[in-house]
Amino acid sequence: MTEHEMPISTPCPVCGKKTLRYKATELNIPHFGKCLETLIYCTSCGFKHADLMILETHEPTRYELKIETEKDMNARVIRSTSGTITIPELGAKLEPGPYSEAFITNVEGVLNRFVNVLLQLLHTYPSKKEAILDTMRKIGYIRHGRLNATMILEDPFGNSAIISEKVRKRALSKEEIKNLKTGELTIELREINE
Repeated sequence: MTEHEMPISTPCPVCGKKTLRYKATELNIPHFGKCLETLIYCTSCGFKHADLMILETHEPTRYELKIETEKDMNARVIRSTSGTITIPELGAKLEPGPYSEAFITNVEGVLNRFVNVLLQLLHTYPSKKEAILDTMRKIGYIRHGRLNATMILEDPFGNSAIISEKVRKRALSKEEIKNLKTGELTIELREINE
């Protein structure tokens, strides 16, 4: 583990004092590989901002887990910033974007993330209340083993995983990779005809 720390001359965004420090630590995390953890913190007010960057890529991979019992809620889910999680039976998809966060949770934790989004949608789109509540009921049924579902985790950089004896794993095809978002910001320059 390599670690570097240094002061930053920029003022703190919270207290305005020039007491910010930058810390970078190289880590080796299971299922992610080499990572760089960065931390900016203020020694005056305690402000902190952390980020984790994955420094290597692996074989593009697809994981598929049939969720059939309450026990399946405990399957470990490791999602990198480039992983896409889909539950077709719910019409639910968690795709990476420029500000995606990596996380380690379990199947129930992923379902909770979808419920949190649905709760926000309930307040934003009251006209869709019945459809939103129906999806939330289905999530409840899945949690208690009363409705079977499939969790699919696809990662073009191979840095995500579902860990379970029941999981089916395979390499992604080039066509599948092409259709996935990666969370990276890309800019395509086109020739302008004058």
